Amino acid sequence: MNASLVSKKHHSTFENIRHTDEDGNEFWLARSISKVLDYSEYRHFLPVIERARDACRNSGQSLENHFEDLLEIDLALRTLGLD
Repeated sequence: MNASLVSKKHHSTFENIRHTDEDGNEFWLARSISKVLDYSEYRHFLPVIERARDACRNSGQSLENHFEDLLEIDLALRTLGLD
């Protein structure tokens, strides 16, 4: 598989798990990303999230602008209009 095809496949995969809030901001859920990246269990992905948070802090970015603790059940309820 050539690099361009791999790139298109991954772009499509991440577009398929993208969410958009009411203000048009795009976001991805960590559990969905962990599945796409073939982590066997979400708990194995948690250190990756922590390293990403550390990188965000080290670059002087505000964590609140890039990470939000969110329960997926809450998102599912809002999507169904049951909030």
